[in-house]
Amino acid sequence: MKASLRWIVVVLAMLSAVPAMAGKIGFLDAERAVTLVQEGKRQLQALDEWAKPRRERLEQGRASLIELDKQLTAQRSVATAEVIKELESGFLQARREFEDAGRSFNRDLEVKQNEFLEDVATKMGTVASDYGRANDFDAIFMLNAQPLVYIRDAADVTDTVIRLYDERFPVN
Repeated sequence: MKASLRWIVVVLAMLSAVPAMAGKIGFLDAERAVTLVQEGKRQLQALDEWAKPRRERLEQGRASLIELDKQLTAQRSVATAEVIKELESGFLQARREFEDAGRSFNRDLEVKQNEFLEDVATKMGTVASDYGRANDFDAIFMLNAQPLVYIRDAADVTDTVIRLYDERFPVN
């Protein structure tokens, strides 16, 4: 019991010393920053242009699926069991193809998004690191990667990093 009490006292002493040892820490909302810098906006626009025709094809597939469902519903009370079975089979096949196309689109979109924004994210890390070194930060963390309960507004360096990024990497 006395040994446990000693360990608790030691742990409490260490925890109470942590704030005194902590230095200047900042947080960067990298996701927001990447989407707000001029180069990021340009890359997101290019991504949207890439995705637009694919989304339109998916919407056409959805419309075809809705039409097949309407046909199936209309035929249920008047068609033979064989015709209904054939319509159901066609509807199920169309639905599978539509769902597969949607999953494929989402996978491709994620890959393309990474391709389009990888360079911006890398540069963002460089700008944040340079800012941290120049302003005596001990650490700058990614804001969304940490489960935070509280963060002082002054610790959020996102807007400063966005401004510095756009200065360092202007869009022509």
